[in-house]
Amino acid sequence: MDTDCTFNCNGKVNANDWQLNRGNSFLRGEIENVVLSHKEFNYAHMQVELFGSTVPGATAIFNLKHFIKCMEMRLKILNRHETYHHLPNNMHEDKTDFYLIRITVCEFLVYIRSYLNSIKWNIDAQDSISAELENDLNELLIVIKNFLGRLRGIPDSTFHYTASTLGNKCLQPEFHMYHMHLELRWLCITLIYSQTVPWKNSCDNNPDLDIVLGTVIKDLMYIATKLFERIPLADLRQKTPYTCTCMRELWLMLQIFIDNLSTRSNAKTFWDHINTTLSEVSDVKNLELFSIWMIYHMALLYGYNNDGVYLDSGSARIKPNYDQVEKVLKNYVNKGGKDGERDDIDEELKVMIPLLRILISEWWQPRLQVIYFLWDCFHRRLDQPFLMQTSGPWTVSLEKKTPADILKQVKERIEGNFEQNKESSYGMFLRFLGSFLRRNYSTNDPKVWNQIKGRVYSKFSESKVKEFSEPGLYNFISLFLTLAVTTDTENCSMMLKLLPSISKLPSNDSKKRSLIWKGNLAVVLLYNERRISYYTVTAACIPVVNAMSCCKDEATRSIMSSFVDVLGVILSNSESMNLDEYTFIDGWVDRYFLECPKNRAGPLINLMINVFKKCTYTKAESPGIERMLNAMWNFLAGRARQLVFDLLLVSQYYESVAELAFLFTLHAVHYPAMAKKHSHSAVSLFQHFSTSIMIKDIRITRAYLTLILEKEEEIKNLRVLINNFDTFIIQAWIKCSILNNDETHEQSVFLRKYVANMDQIKKVLTTVDELQEFQNGPRAIFFFIMMLMKKRALCQNQHDRAAFDEKFCLYFNNVHKWILGPITDESINSDLSVWIYRCIGTLIFCCSPMLYASPKNMLRDLIARTLLPHETEGPAYVISIAKQIFSLVILGLESLNVRADIYLQGLIRDLFARYLPLLITDTTGSRSCKISESLLKCFQDAKSEFLGLILEILSGNFIITFVQNTTHKICYLVMLLLRNVLKAGTAYKSCVIELIVTICTTRIVGCYVKVHEHHPHRQQTLDFINEVMCSCYYKENVLIRNKFQEALSRSVDKCLLTNPPQSTFEFIRVLGSISPTLARGLLPKIESYVYDAKIKGKTNIASLRHSLEKLRNSLGLVRNPDKIE
Repeated sequence: MDTDCTFNCNGKVNANDWQLNRGNSFLRGEIENVVLSHKEFNYAHMQVELFGSTVPGATAIFNLKHFIKCMEMRLKILNRHETYHHLPNNMHEDKTDFYLIRITVCEFLVYIRSYLNSIKWNIDAQDSISAELENDLNELLIVIKNFLGRLRGIPDSTFHYTASTLGNKCLQPEFHMYHMHLELRWLCITLIYSQTVPWKNSCDNNPDLDIVLGTVIKDLMYIATKLFERIPLADLRQKTPYTCTCMRELWLMLQIFIDNLSTRSNAKTFWDHINTTLSEVSDVKNLELFSIWMIYHMALLYGYNNDGVYLDSGSARIKPNYDQVEKVLKNYVNKGGKDGERDDIDEELKVMIPLLRILISEWWQPRLQVIYFLWDCFHRRLDQPFLMQTSGPWTVSLEKKTPADILKQVKERIEGNFEQNKESSYGMFLRFLGSFLRRNYSTNDPKVWNQIKGRVYSKFSESKVKEFSEPGLYNFISLFLTLAVTTDTENCSMMLKLLPSISKLPSNDSKKRSLIWKGNLAVVLLYNERRISYYTVTAACIPVVNAMSCCKDEATRSIMSSFVDVLGVILSNSESMNLDEYTFIDGWVDRYFLECPKNRAGPLINLMINVFKKCTYTKAESPGIERMLNAMWNFLAGRARQLVFDLLLVSQYYESVAELAFLFTLHAVHYPAMAKKHSHSAVSLFQHFSTSIMIKDIRITRAYLTLILEKEEEIKNLRVLINNFDTFIIQAWIKCSILNNDETHEQSVFLRKYVANMDQIKKVLTTVDELQEFQNGPRAIFFFIMMLMKKRALCQNQHDRAAFDEKFCLYFNNVHKWILGPITDESINSDLSVWIYRCIGTLIFCCSPMLYASPKNMLRDLIARTLLPHETEGPAYVISIAKQIFSLVILGLESLNVRADIYLQGLIRDLFARYLPLLITDTTGSRSCKISESLLKCFQDAKSEFLGLILEILSGNFIITFVQNTTHKICYLVMLLLRNVLKAGTAYKSCVIELIVTICTTRIVGCYVKVHEHHPHRQQTLDFINEVMCSCYYKENVLIRNKFQEALSRSVDKCLLTNPPQSTFEFIRVLGSISPTLARGLLPKIESYVYDAKIKGKTNIASLRHSLEKLRNSLGLVRNPDKIE
């Protein structure tokens, strides 16, 4: 027989550790020994050891008085340590074995209990000893009760440190004193029980046993209250009402013992004792919270089976205690819980609700009354910021929460995937409500749901919801989303119609508007998860979306962004479109693309592309798909045309825009009736996206054509529908090649190879080598333009050239309108801008006759826009890059009949007037300058006839003086240019020098004699003459020398006729300082002029004679009296 009934402590109770100590009484069969054992013990031949003495088991019972005194003495030793004392320094000299005291006392009482049990089947033995034994047993119980009665005199602090992981090896006296209290309470109960059974043969209505059970439970409850008082509210869910594992085991044994007793008799149940005791507790600050806490932990003990194995909520022993729970909650509600008048109501509820949720949702059969009481604690306080935590699982502010976040929060709250201690009381209630409904909602038996719905719905009206603050609205939305997630989604979501319409709220109340909108969108997401038709929700929200899409404030943009994000989720998850997804596509689409931030437009375009693909590529017939396609044609096709005009958008999402255009075109080819119904056609779409001059990014056209041209069947249909289809393709290719310099891009390569196989191109590229060079060589567009020039040159007569021009000019139709599209003030120096102007220069250089001969005079328009821009024709900043192609343009005009065309002469004049200041840079402080190669190349490569015309235009328009005897503003630059050319020597052909001398000299000298003596032109004239005479061509070629002499002679004749003679005399005098020979050659002209003046009798003849004499002297000549006279 096992006589050891002591507890072996494992320290504080871990709320997650339900393993019992195998060395303790329960697992050693204590309950079985007391209640369930029918084994007979025979003490006739057994020896027992009591208080250090070995005595016969059969007769020791008759010496109880002695042993009771022994026990009492040992209990008094323990009583001395009811208060806490530190271990003395001479503890090693204290030989008291406190654990031995507990063992001897327990063995003594177990012996008595066992002896009584051993004779319960022997009626004769009972009769012989009952009279003598009963008095001794009563005395024994008095001693035990006296010891137990001292519990409330133990300091409260003792209950907090009596646990020890050392178990019975602990040396602390208070530890053993406290555990003796626990052990004697159990032994006292079992002694009374054992005493009752043998003599009364029944435990029915046994007042002694009932009293002692009630007393023990009150004592244990007393200890729990002392623990409760010291535990902060925040920690209460993690703490237990047990001082140590021994106290929990005692509670468990009491629970099993009492319920077993109740099953076999009409005795009180364990819950009866607990409820009675709780109703008598009065000295606890928060009785309702304490009661729920105690009931919860007592209920968890029912998770043990009779063998001590913890089965959690699967245990067969579980019994509910709803009556007491509901009674406690009713008191709680009446004592301020309903109106929120309790000081710590939310902290209290944060403790109670999780405990109640576990009991009702996981342990007990569901009852609604608890839900009702808890709901009464919140519905009047919904304006409080319950769910707006500053810490916890959802600390993101409401402004940053998306509808998906709100819905996810609701679902995760129900599923419990978060830290409960960071959740608010209302959040815990929603979790309780959601988990309860998830377990108990059924469409077949709607009783539970109808009752909850009646309680919740009745608390709200449109006027009440309208008064909610932002926290109130969030609480309201979270409540009905919780109901919608767990019950009838459509029915619950209808309650959100009580929310104010965001279009009616003031615009400055942006937070409320955003929150309400996100709540509505969360419902849409829930419909998507449940696969419910969207018709009812879109009927309410799409008019709001249409209205919001017209606003430009940031708050409204945020609202629209949330809607588009949700729409993306919905349409991405839908395959058959049979849930009325088409109702989401409405007038807002067009407006949104116009107003939204560009980074938001791209994702929406991609979404529309995916939807279009789903609708067009699916093989299953579905009315939802047809309705969706109609909606997209109605509300999106027109905007798709306009998207190509938005540079900021298409530069980032050009491939998406192109693909959307391609899908509409493809669908229009296959279903022309649907396209026509919405005022579109495959022809108009193709022409718009391939040849429109308004497209802001040519990569759209390139990507669009690549997609289209890969579809052979559709191309056949388009060739039938579109006249000159091949011409359109070539026009588009030329445009793509000029406006984008990425020739290695796979789309560029594809288009080039496609064009190379077209019959029209093969008429230009007639040989295999030419085709090979076009397809694989660099700069295919330059090669193509040059081949056009060569093919035109092969034309035999003017008729053939006119036909050639008419045909091939179409390839460059409206070139002046689109060619500067990508160039902006910021990108003027980019590689692309340089590439475009090289194309312009090459086109003008090679194809001027063809462009000028066209009916629209494309050359004039092209030059006017790209080289001579005015405010109405083109951006002025392009001239900074246009100067690089100046020579190509000038030399391109050479192939035209410029001398017979006044317009072309004026064009050359304007080009030089505009670009000479850019191409010639005067070096400050010296008479030298820097001239661009693009300008000098005109003099190097031009034929003599055309060069002569250029010099005539330069001298005739710029080397001139005005009424105030000032030169043209470009004259200075022209003189620098001429001097630079003369100074270059053999870098230019001799004919260049000859033309300059022949054409420009007269104009230069004419300006010289008209300007004042300090004018820069005078020095430039002298520099000019000096450079001419220093030229190697001048020195070597007598013809040039003669022509220069003749030009000077003509200049002097003209000057004498149109200017005062003194200026001419001065010019010859200065010329003599440079070249006396030239000056002497001009002197006869002066002498003749003076002689004629004498014959005509002019009044200034004396002055003329004097000036002539001075001139002669300066030239070192003798007077010729005959000539003068």
